[in-house]
Amino acid sequence: MLDEKDMEILRALKKNSKNSVNKLAKLTGIPPATVHHRIKKLEKDKVIQRYTIDTNDKKLGYSLHAYIFITVQPWGKGDLDQRNLADKLANHELVQNAAVLAGDVDLILKIHTKSMDELNNFILDYLRNIEGIGKTKTLMVMHSAGTT
Repeated sequence: MLDEKDMEILRALKKNSKNSVNKLAKLTGIPPATVHHRIKKLEKDKVIQRYTIDTNDKKLGYSLHAYIFITVQPWGKGDLDQRNLADKLANHELVQNAAVLAGDVDLILKIHTKSMDELNNFILDYLRNIEGIGKTKTLMVMHSAGTT
């Protein structure tokens, strides 16, 4: 079970996973040796699964962000279910996240593209040609606050 010290370390790592143990110790007020040992335990227990980066999409040319809601239609052949379909879609280079939902919509995709043409091509040439995808609804992001 995680205690408050673990949670402080995790919060500091979420803000900047590149921080050194000494920097994390200063930020949290926890001794460096304790921070080191707790991070190792969090990694061993798979609480920390990986370290990653947060890139500036605009500087990379990805200025258009959208969410695509997908309704899956039943299909007779193949072994794709909603989870497998989400896993397949998540591997596309434009998809930031794919999630299975409960409710009227079966899947949601978070998409970052460089242009409207690229988004159109993704939807019309790729997405709509995948067996099992029935209906899509695309919502354009106008403003995003916090983490994207």
